[in-house]
Amino acid sequence: MDIQRYYEGLPFTWQTKSPETIRNDCRWLESIILNAAPFSDWWVKARIIQMAYPMPPGATPAADSLPTYAGLKSEAEIVDALRSICDLKQYPSLAAAVDETYVIRTLNSWKTKTFAQAIGRNFEVYADRLHDNVFLVTSTATISLRVNRLLPPLVRFRPLFNIEELAQIMQARSCERLTLRTHGYANAAHGFYKSFMFEADALNRPSNETAGRGSSEASAPNSLGNKHFYIGYHWPSEQPFLSPGLWTDFRYNLRIVFKFLFVLAILAGTVGTLIYALLKLLAIPLINVLGLVPAIAQFEAWRNFSTTFEATVSCYWIAPSVFLLWVLFMQVLRVIAYQRDRYRAIHYGAPDLAEFFWRLDKAMSKQKAAAQPQPNTDECEPDHPTVSSQKAENSNTPSRLLMVNLIGHSMGGLLLVNVLRILSDRFGKDDQGSLMPDLVPVQIEPGKELRPRFNPVSDADQIGDNLQLDKLILASPDIPLEFLCEGRNNYVRSAMRRCRQIYLMSSDRDIVLRYLSTLGNWFSEPSLEMSGFRLGNVYLEMTRVSKAEIRYRPFIRNMLRSQPAIEPTSAYDLFQKFNYIDCSEMVKVNGINLPLNYATGLLIDLINTLLHIVGHVDTHGGYFVTKTPSFKILKLLMTLDDCSDENIWAGINQIITDTPLRFLPSQPFTSPQPADLNIQK
Repeated sequence: MDIQRYYEGLPFTWQTKSPETIRNDCRWLESIILNAAPFSDWWVKARIIQMAYPMPPGATPAADSLPTYAGLKSEAEIVDALRSICDLKQYPSLAAAVDETYVIRTLNSWKTKTFAQAIGRNFEVYADRLHDNVFLVTSTATISLRVNRLLPPLVRFRPLFNIEELAQIMQARSCERLTLRTHGYANAAHGFYKSFMFEADALNRPSNETAGRGSSEASAPNSLGNKHFYIGYHWPSEQPFLSPGLWTDFRYNLRIVFKFLFVLAILAGTVGTLIYALLKLLAIPLINVLGLVPAIAQFEAWRNFSTTFEATVSCYWIAPSVFLLWVLFMQVLRVIAYQRDRYRAIHYGAPDLAEFFWRLDKAMSKQKAAAQPQPNTDECEPDHPTVSSQKAENSNTPSRLLMVNLIGHSMGGLLLVNVLRILSDRFGKDDQGSLMPDLVPVQIEPGKELRPRFNPVSDADQIGDNLQLDKLILASPDIPLEFLCEGRNNYVRSAMRRCRQIYLMSSDRDIVLRYLSTLGNWFSEPSLEMSGFRLGNVYLEMTRVSKAEIRYRPFIRNMLRSQPAIEPTSAYDLFQKFNYIDCSEMVKVNGINLPLNYATGLLIDLINTLLHIVGHVDTHGGYFVTKTPSFKILKLLMTLDDCSDENIWAGINQIITDTPLRFLPSQPFTSPQPADLNIQK
């Protein structure tokens, strides 16, 4: 063991620290223990620091089998204490990593004030104890500074020591595909863990359904299989109204609350005074003048109204009323938690998930390098390639890349788009393939132009050295429709173009997006159309050309009136890349069988709102109910071996047969003509 110590010896002492520093250090370490996965890397490091110190002055001893502060006298004692409290067979990476060198490095980081960097991981990984191919990734951010995280149930999920352990598992099982699914707004931790377990069970449950029809007659896979990993990602979302983070902030930040009320009172007093002055100086004289008109003065009711109005305005009640209404309105917006979730999705959830992917790529490269046999220079001539060098070349081919599918629901779709934006900036923002389609030779008839399409294998789709983006599946995404329009060279367009296929599951009857999102984004979106029209509300307008032919076109509805989702232009390419799955009339998403028109639009929304409140339908999240056609489509997209467009489309058409779902497949990237917008089913 050849490693330098930056401390004199053990145990550490508290004498050199002030009482305030001791309290802050203890609070920090204990917060890590409460919010970290047991036996994970940063949990173990916090435990090491605690065991190196004796009990702080005035602290209460813990009733734990492992004392919180032990004051152990050597690194070997710390190692023995840590290894004695867990089953090393369940935590093999901990058993391999935690030794005296590991302890010394941790203690060095504490003494050199680099401990925060040493534990700097913004995510945790858990392995499902029931299914070998199911994992859970969680952001380590909390919903509030004063509220601890709710960890996954350890009975079902085993914490991994670090991301390297996940890479080892993937290497050992020859993982070929990874599907990551994340949630949306108002999905607290306990609810997401429960629903994710149901989804994992359903995806690994054998199925007897066929996946596609046509020449191949391919059958649907029974389950994901051991080489397809299904990963759930939870970012710090909170439940509206009842989340503890909404109310504990008031108790710990009373001075900020008073400052907020003071500023609001000044604004309300100013506005209320202006309203009072207008009524007193303008409205009352006007009423009195109108009272002089014989045709009006003869009405006794007018004289009573004039007297009552003047008496009311004589009291200065308007400013307090404005203040109370503003306080109530702003508190309602706060407890709805929409803007809080949106902030956390963009600034916590997206960066933490992006860090997971680039660290996974780095760990996979490390595992491949460790598994790569070294060339034997004594037996091989320099002029002849060795077997190991040939394997190294083959390992860098696109066929060896891990294919990645991304599934985002609601605000999770916005999170995934931001993740793709971050990864694009890190792994190659200027790839030509991400900006325009590749021209690949296709057999065409004489006199027709070459039709461009995306190359199914492109460096633009690659994340680092080992990951390749495949499908992006957006279920009711809370993304402004305007982001996809022409003239918007923004992160949404550039990020989405990096995926080989995009599937949109949307519903015109999603009342959460149609109304709540409009209210929540009224003050934050740059334009009113961005706050009022969301991508998750797109539906397919049906036109029957003949008895055997039905054509669809993407539409979107405001309240009563519908309009095309986008007008045909030369920048129509991203809309054409979408595969549209209209779930507006699907059971569990919709509860009323009425055709959509000018007379029924508002009635449908009102009835579905009532059914949503009582729990009969989930107009916003019913796509993931395991027995719905939409979930069968998700399973098809994840498990189908032949991922050609034609085979996938055939499978989707078979699933939606005899259902109210509508499907519009993606189109080649050509400049659309008006006639091209009506695509045959």
